[in-house]
Amino acid sequence: MNLDWISLPDVNEEILQSDKGVSLVAVLDTDKQRKDGSYTIKVRIIHERIYKYYSTKIAVTQEEYEKLSKGSRLNKDLTEKRIVVHQYLKRAYAVICEMNGFSFVEFKERFTQKRSDMKSVYAYYDQYIDVLNSEERIGTRDNYTYSMKKLKEFHGKNSISFETITPTFLRQYEKWILDKGHSKTTVGIYCRPLKKIFNDAIADGIIGNDKNPFGDVKRGKYQAPEGNNTKKALSLDDLKKIIMYVPEPGSPEHYYRDIWVFSYLGNGINMKDLCLLKYKDIDGNHIRFSREKTKNTNRSARPISIALIEMNKRIIERWGRFPRELDKFIFPVLDGKPNEEEVKRKVQQFTKQVNKYMKKIGVKLNIDATITTYYARHSYVTASLRAGVDIHTITENVGHSSLKVIGKYIDSLNEEESVKNANKLLKFD
Repeated sequence: MNLDWISLPDVNEEILQSDKGVSLVAVLDTDKQRKDGSYTIKVRIIHERIYKYYSTKIAVTQEEYEKLSKGSRLNKDLTEKRIVVHQYLKRAYAVICEMNGFSFVEFKERFTQKRSDMKSVYAYYDQYIDVLNSEERIGTRDNYTYSMKKLKEFHGKNSISFETITPTFLRQYEKWILDKGHSKTTVGIYCRPLKKIFNDAIADGIIGNDKNPFGDVKRGKYQAPEGNNTKKALSLDDLKKIIMYVPEPGSPEHYYRDIWVFSYLGNGINMKDLCLLKYKDIDGNHIRFSREKTKNTNRSARPISIALIEMNKRIIERWGRFPRELDKFIFPVLDGKPNEEEVKRKVQQFTKQVNKYMKKIGVKLNIDATITTYYARHSYVTASLRAGVDIHTITENVGHSSLKVIGKYIDSLNEEESVKNANKLLKFD
């Protein structure tokens, strides 16, 4: 009898096949029948036409296995067995992804070492961090690493079950973070990865949705605070000062001021996306690119289109890399084919330099703000709103996935307007 295999729907087969040359599924080992007539389900890996099997310690009859492999409605016992099989497959996938090059010897060592305690919160963290690392999503990987580290610091133990984390636990966790002097925004940064971990565990059947501590506050659930996240925008007068400012031609101050202006005029493009721009992204009078921040999480997101006005064209002429080959980065920050670690390091260094020189320029121009690259992005949105640009257009131009973020800029403008209106109350002529 030819039996179907069990695979995970979220496994990236392209990465496994192209990067690792590996096939990964779970199968029923019908060669070795147990005394009770059942067979063991095993993880099967194929690499360079070599087959290896690793036990999941789950035993079922052929009839039960057919139900498992076909996704039929399962009783409680089979549901639990499918969860365990999926966990073994996920663990195997994560181990394979984190290996530089696949070998059965290394796989076995890592797989047997790390497959214990697969139902714990930290095991889920480790599993997802491995995948993020393999996909070179360094920023997101670091967010999950910091989130797990902070949770361990609060809990004080090296293992924690999903059942332990309740709404009361999370409220105490929030208070602990705030008492350490962190902001509400920081609470959200630490809790969002944990919420995602819970959703994964619920999807796997490790814990029921009724045990999810995140949700509607009115129903006794926990919701992380969003924080004020004040938008840092400059007034039109201050923006004019920066753009009209004349630095010493060819100086570092000239370069970094131009980069800041390019960001402001370029839909508020952030420094990482700016550094990754290539000449092939230039399409006539536009630059078209996909945001690095969302390219892995929002597959349907449309590319962002920046209108290349004369000032930004001159900035490219002045500072762009020569020769202007299509596959070359426009600005001389990155070279060749840098990995994510190198991109992160160089972009951070570059951003510090932009901030350093913009701070000095702000002092020279008597601008009452410590200008950073964030001001360029926030000023673009605010200036566009002041100019009456449609909110949907602005959302699309900056690459936000929802109008909610832009709404915070509107709130900021409304606060400015409320101050003006309050002052009018004292004008009697």
